[in-house]
Amino acid sequence: MTAAVREERLTVAGTRLRLWSAGTGPPLLYLHGANGAHWLPGHDLLAAHCRVLLPEHPGWGEDDLAGGLEELDDLVYFYLDLLDALDLARVHLVGHSLGGWLAAEIAVGQAHRLWTLTLVDAAGLWLDEAPLPDLFALSPAETTRLATFDPAAAEAAIAAAATPAAQAAQQRARVAFARVAWNPYLHNPRLPARLHRVHVPTLLLWGAADRVIPPAYADAYARRLPDARVVRLPECGHSPPREQPAAFARTVLEFLRERAPAAGQPT
Repeated sequence: MTAAVREERLTVAGTRLRLWSAGTGPPLLYLHGANGAHWLPGHDLLAAHCRVLLPEHPGWGEDDLAGGLEELDDLVYFYLDLLDALDLARVHLVGHSLGGWLAAEIAVGQAHRLWTLTLVDAAGLWLDEAPLPDLFALSPAETTRLATFDPAAAEAAIAAAATPAAQAAQQRARVAFARVAWNPYLHNPRLPARLHRVHVPTLLLWGAADRVIPPAYADAYARRLPDARVVRLPECGHSPPREQPAAFARTVLEFLRERAPAAGQPT
């Protein structure tokens, strides 16, 4: 995390929230994946041109969601409350993995709140011909190895997560992840029939070597979204902002400059 990143705690609709932000320009709301909120090198590069907002999902950190967290829709409505609390009429919405599924669900009902939608190795769909691995049957170390293209980078991440604090955070994230994604596993059977409602430009950005949510899912999203572009990043697994930060940020920013209305274009 760089010195320019601000960390603050907010209360939104009765829920305590930890929020990281950096940069100026059009607001970009980034929804993290199942493993928790981490400010990554790719976020620094986005923040050079946008106001990046990265909240920690309620239930993943120390604070629970007011009213309880039982399904992904609970987070959908929480983030609508967050947009209101921050007085953000429209944002660029970027979601990774579980956060990509969450972003897609928000876009289905609230596309008018978005300039663009970017789904990064997103969950939310199911393909019988490309079943997803059972992440609940894997240890955190096994998941990291599965998700990371470079074996050396995977081992470094595993070593960095060996502290008691990191292991406790992993356990909290795993419990919250199970609440919203266990049954049905990592998808919403109703989502495919609703994606036609997402009338905003959409970027489907995938690691070409993703073994957690394979690139076939990018194509499945593209077939159902009205205005979608697929980009695959070579030599990249499940986390482009961590594994290929420069290519990740360049691809997202080029998309925003090309497809966003003037008021929402990054500098």
